[in-house]
Amino acid sequence: MLERIKNIGLYQLVVGLLLVMGTVFSVYTPDVFLFRMGARFAVQFMFLCLLLGFLFLFLRSTNLMFVSFTACALMCIFLKGSFHDTEQAAFYPKLNGEPYFKVAHFNVGSTGQAPPNLIQTILDTDADLVAIQELTFDWNQFLQTSLREKYPHSESIVRLDFRGLAVYSKYPLTQIDTFHFEDTPNIFGRVKIDDEREDVFFVYANTEPPVNRSAYDKIRRHLMYIADIVKKPDAPVLTLGSYNVVPWSYELKSFRTLTGLCNGRRDFSPTLITSTKLLQVPTDHILHSHELECVDFEPLSDSGGDYIGVMGEFQYKPGYAQGSVR
Repeated sequence: MLERIKNIGLYQLVVGLLLVMGTVFSVYTPDVFLFRMGARFAVQFMFLCLLLGFLFLFLRSTNLMFVSFTACALMCIFLKGSFHDTEQAAFYPKLNGEPYFKVAHFNVGSTGQAPPNLIQTILDTDADLVAIQELTFDWNQFLQTSLREKYPHSESIVRLDFRGLAVYSKYPLTQIDTFHFEDTPNIFGRVKIDDEREDVFFVYANTEPPVNRSAYDKIRRHLMYIADIVKKPDAPVLTLGSYNVVPWSYELKSFRTLTGLCNGRRDFSPTLITSTKLLQVPTDHILHSHELECVDFEPLSDSGGDYIGVMGEFQYKPGYAQGSVR
């Protein structure tokens, strides 16, 4: 039966065209909402092409095997340029003795865990700068009470909707302020990591979910607004938050081009445990300027295994204090 199916010319033509069109639309995505949403799953499509390649190899369907493996290879090349590219190295930089710090971003609205359990998860990361998304009045009280001792420096914007956010820091916040983009709050400031190094300038922002084409336009405008801010300070820069677009999206690529920031995330692999996790996409980001190096980057989960955010570990580049890294 399988021998009959694989020899049907129309079947091979349809499958081959679907693989080619999927690859083309992932790389050159039309400005149509359905295509934009589909392109978010480019990593899943790449793995699908790989699996189909092995399937067609088993079925001895040479033409479809070639198309599948070629599509997978092209997707690998396309996606590689969307992730961490500070040194174009195979591995993260090693600790070099320069000041080192950790930055974590949490979405407290995405977990079903009780507040004490999630707060313990936050404390266990031992991050130096903690950013909180979807901050409500109840969560604000829990966090202020539980994190005050370890994180004495903070700034919060409490909202009734999902736009509330907060920043908690072990280190002094030498500058802290807020701004709004079309009713969406943002926090920016400077944190003193080391007395002998320049303060790190940061912007914490969360965009609205891309529920339609106009929402994508708003995300793009929001990121362009942030780009104008982070281009001004002559200092190490971090931007972080849930931008609701993937690293290979037009919005984030344009943002990185304008700012010159690097993506701390090295890669992304969806898990096969459940269909929900299989369809996860990397929309939480921590970007950094060339004065900093990303030593490590990892997704974060609560005690129940649900995804709740990301954490990056950074250090100053050697020689930055002498102004040799710009």
